[in-house]
Amino acid sequence: MNIRVALVDDHAMMRAGYRSILDKEDDFTVVAEGESGEDALRIVREHKPDVLILDVSMPGLSGVEVTQRLKKMESPTRVVIVTMHGMGPLPRILLNAGASAFVTKAGDPAELMKALRCLARGQRFVSESIAQPLALANATGEVSPLDKLTARELEVALMFGRGERAFQIAERLHLSEKTISTYKTRIYEKLGVHSEAELALLLVRYGLLAG
Repeated sequence: MNIRVALVDDHAMMRAGYRSILDKEDDFTVVAEGESGEDALRIVREHKPDVLILDVSMPGLSGVEVTQRLKKMESPTRVVIVTMHGMGPLPRILLNAGASAFVTKAGDPAELMKALRCLARGQRFVSESIAQPLALANATGEVSPLDKLTARELEVALMFGRGERAFQIAERLHLSEKTISTYKTRIYEKLGVHSEAELALLLVRYGLLAG
């Protein structure tokens, strides 16, 4: 069975590294590459890869938003998140958003291949370095401020965190500016922030935006 893979990361060296690993395997073929969230959505529409290897913090749409949108689209493409940010609420957020695997960039290349083969068998995968803290957090009910947000609120928060204006967000999400303003008020209340700068700093701290 040949597994078709797409690579989306804003660092060309990371994409080259993934390609080097996959080129050594007979059952994997890289069908497309991109460097932004927008590229990821276009690639999935045009190439329909079996697996999308995706970074979280990129220009434009984040990996969280891409994952959420693919889930809404009911895309069969399975998402492997590979990121530097393995701790905190990020793994849980991405897995809940629809990611099938979560791997850290600090891990061994063999771990990425293990994740891909698990997905090929219809399973999910989480790096060993993340699995135990994730299980403990779930067992103790440990939460971060971001866990208070709904999927839509998180999507809107990321857009505001990047500096987008309310009218731009409204146009992109096909909602009214009043609705977006209501979302913004609710997000600020839940996160305990008072400005877009504070919101952006919080998102950077938890690995959802590039610093």
